[in-house]
Amino acid sequence: MSTRTVNLTLLVLVSLIVLSGMGSFLVGSQSGEWVFWTHRLASFGMLPLLVWKSAIVFRSYRKRGVTAMTVLSGMSAGLFLLAFVYGLLWATTGVGGGSLPVLGSTSGLGLHVTFGICFVPLFLIHVINRWPQVRGRIPDFANRRATMRYAVAGLVGLITWQSTEAVTARAGWEGADRRFTGSKIRGRFSGNDYPTVNWLSDPRPVIDADEWRLRVDGLVERELELDFDEFNAFEHVDHDAILDCTGGWYTEQRWTGVRLSDVLDQAGVPSDARSVVVHSETGYRRRYTVRQARKMLLAIQVTDETLSRGHGYPVRLVAPGHRGVGWVKWVVRIELSDLPGWWESPLPLQ
Repeated sequence: MSTRTVNLTLLVLVSLIVLSGMGSFLVGSQSGEWVFWTHRLASFGMLPLLVWKSAIVFRSYRKRGVTAMTVLSGMSAGLFLLAFVYGLLWATTGVGGGSLPVLGSTSGLGLHVTFGICFVPLFLIHVINRWPQVRGRIPDFANRRATMRYAVAGLVGLITWQSTEAVTARAGWEGADRRFTGSKIRGRFSGNDYPTVNWLSDPRPVIDADEWRLRVDGLVERELELDFDEFNAFEHVDHDAILDCTGGWYTEQRWTGVRLSDVLDQAGVPSDARSVVVHSETGYRRRYTVRQARKMLLAIQVTDETLSRGHGYPVRLVAPGHRGVGWVKWVVRIELSDLPGWWESPLPLQ
């Protein structure tokens, strides 16, 4: 296979891996499973190409010696391989966790994601440096030969991925018991007995329910400020839902609380309101369409237990079908807005 063919195919596959990996953090319902399929197919499809790419890299080293770009390429390759190995370990044996600065103790999936994130800027620098050579060959991405290359890479990826799944199931390894997102069960109807995590370095506040207030403002007909007793006076409902954390675990619980739609209706939702922003005491926030928000719950209990401090006491958001980053804890404010529901970073920046 020619150098140009290898490089163009790698560019397409790596782009698919990065985009699908980022997209996987946003998918919490079964309808989005195709994002994870794409990620796995592209990742395993890379394997035969890496053999050819290694030969190209070694030729470049012999010809040019050690330069800034060859060092960069080597670092990129190392990070990619680390991300692949930790992802594979997580999906099979389940081992491979460790500790990282800021993040602390993390799972094999966390290491997979971390190395993948570190790989992205180096990959972008490499692409930008090579772009003048690639730009004139853009038609090569969509011709008949390119289609055949991608089909072969996809077939190799499918066979390797499914073989790995079969071996894992046959061996009874931990990776066989995971959700379509890759997350593993860490509690089912167990109350507060499931992992306590925050987004990056987000603090864990101590809130007295007697002093807690819920503000409902923004584009509302009537601003509200509810104390805990007033909030608790709303009708309580139960809802079974899965909290799927991007850290690689999920828990299924029965959540008890107040429908977010009931609180919104009390404040009055005008026709021009397009989104709902749920704010935490910590400053953390996530935005949803009004339609999505109406299906959510402001929970005060988890499977018959009062929420613990680490799990969002006194009130947390339950957002079925969304990953754990969207389940805002320590809710203190509900804001209606005329901005669209997608008007925020895909992943939290705060």
